[in-house]
Amino acid sequence: MAAPTIAPTSALNDALPMAGGSRSAIRNQLLSLLPQSELDTILGQAEDVAVRSKEVIFRRGETIRHVYFPENCVISLVTELQNGDAVEAMTIGSDGFAGVAVFHGVKASRLKGVGQISGQAWRLSAEDFKELAIGCENFGRVLHRYSQLVFETVSQSAACNRLHVIEQRCARWLLMSQDRVGRDEFNLTQEFLAEMLGVRRPGVTVAMGALEKAGLIGHSRGMIAVVDRPGLEKAACECYRTIKSRQAELIS
Repeated sequence: MAAPTIAPTSALNDALPMAGGSRSAIRNQLLSLLPQSELDTILGQAEDVAVRSKEVIFRRGETIRHVYFPENCVISLVTELQNGDAVEAMTIGSDGFAGVAVFHGVKASRLKGVGQISGQAWRLSAEDFKELAIGCENFGRVLHRYSQLVFETVSQSAACNRLHVIEQRCARWLLMSQDRVGRDEFNLTQEFLAEMLGVRRPGVTVAMGALEKAGLIGHSRGMIAVVDRPGLEKAACECYRTIKSRQAELIS
């Protein structure tokens, strides 16, 4: 089956709702759960920003100055080793926020936050975020539940990286990315995917080639398209369904 031709797209063209917008206009799932009064208060102090692929939003060991609530971008939390190697610990999209350390009263993280898929996000200063987390009861409750989901997701990913083959992990990663950006195609290079999965580029090339040959995905000029989602779900490991099920239990 021939791969489809994918035209370049830009998530940065999608406009965000202005502060005071309704919950239905908010893509971030955590913010969309809040009552209108709390949402208005939070968006009144937030700014909408573009997050671009490979953009560093906070560095390992440095004070985190902003917290991000993605709308249609994806942010990676990356573990860096002393020899320069790096592997993704978790990805965050419209299902969460980047800056959990700040929520727990920690100024810096041992992880680096970097843009993975370009798009938009709501950004709060760390100080405003801490005040809102205390002052807005429902906001604080949602953040606590998301923190638990982060712990369980990272634990599941550790098992996945150890026990499942690259093709399964690629399929899971692509499904999670599609969920988080809310569209079928997004910017991604195989080199960057290999870095995020902590594997060599040739392994990702073979895995992505197998998924494309099966008619599940297509790619062109640094763009990836999910062509057959049901088929991609079958190709993914159990970790995708496990994480999605737990997310539905905790964040609803």
